[in-house]
Amino acid sequence: MSVRYIDTHAHLNLPQFDTDRAAVIERNHAAKVGVINVGTRQATSQKAVALATEHNAMWAIVGLHPLSVVSTDPDDASAARPETSFDTSFYQELAQSPAVVGIGECGFDYFHQGDDAYPVQREVFLAQIELANKLGKPLMLHLRNRRDGHGRDAYEDALDILRSTATVLGNAHFFAGTTAQAKAFFDIGFTISFTGVITFAAPYRELVEYAPLDLIHAETDCPYVAPVPYRGQRAEPWQVQSVVETIAAMKGETEAAVETQLLQNAERLYGLPLT
Repeated sequence: MSVRYIDTHAHLNLPQFDTDRAAVIERNHAAKVGVINVGTRQATSQKAVALATEHNAMWAIVGLHPLSVVSTDPDDASAARPETSFDTSFYQELAQSPAVVGIGECGFDYFHQGDDAYPVQREVFLAQIELANKLGKPLMLHLRNRRDGHGRDAYEDALDILRSTATVLGNAHFFAGTTAQAKAFFDIGFTISFTGVITFAAPYRELVEYAPLDLIHAETDCPYVAPVPYRGQRAEPWQVQSVVETIAAMKGETEAAVETQLLQNAERLYGLPLT
């Protein structure tokens, strides 16, 4: 299948798609959308690999989400308990699949758990950086601060660690930091990505306009934050088209130019055969 768009961060591996996953995949194919499904723990990482093995234009990232470290996965009713430590052997074996193009999503989430989560999330983050370095695969970062803006800063915590430990590159997904923090990620060779939230949240315009086109990606983070005109619905990977269109409009570029560049960006970071 030829690919016109690439959703660099999706979760078709989550239970929200159990009843109609095949139909969603058909819609993706019809829209010529490639998909990277991202694991949140052992079970969802296995599912991401299985989907990538079974379908064209689909890849996987495997790892342990910072929320899955400190609580059962709120989006997966089958998660019986947290994975309070990172099972390197399990994820390393899973990552041997040629469909696996990265490690994560990993990092820090203070939105749900607060600063108390930092020690265990840091330990698991370091373990995933070590595995990514060993395998030579990029990192997929999850970084989220408290709603009130107080306490630790997930972006600064990740940057402090990455500056001293990382040699592989990676992506800060669903980027919601400052332009200064975006620059800090660019300075260490990382990219950032934007979701459907940019189609309806005005504060993101400054970030989108600031970020160099060759250092960004478009994603849906489905089933979350469906873009305009699909607000209120479950997000699906084919809706990444709306994110691409919004990036083009905000940057004053043609949609064709943005489509091509975003494919090249994903190809460069994840080694995907897209162009």
